[in-house]
Amino acid sequence: MWTTLSALDFTNLIIVDNCQCKAYLYRFKIIDSPTCPCGKDDQHIDHLIYECELLKPQRDTLKFSVYKIDKWPTSKYKLIRNHHKALKIFTNQIYDSLG
Repeated sequence: MWTTLSALDFTNLIIVDNCQCKAYLYRFKIIDSPTCPCGKDDQHIDHLIYECELLKPQRDTLKFSVYKIDKWPTSKYKLIRNHHKALKIFTNQIYDSLG
């Protein structure tokens, strides 16, 4: 799905909340279903960051980093502002896992 994007582009799309997730692609009738491969919800930014069971190991790493100075769940704003390095690692892992 994200084969035309680099990992850096993907991180930037997450930050601006404009990721080409299934929900986004479905909205423009590019794909037939917005449902995440995990089957629990539509695949959108918040789902990927906070809920998707397929990304639990990656999220656990992000949470561990956040817990050092903050609480979880934390807002996307705080992830971007206070945990940018950990968020970048997480989004690169998403890119590698789901790309």
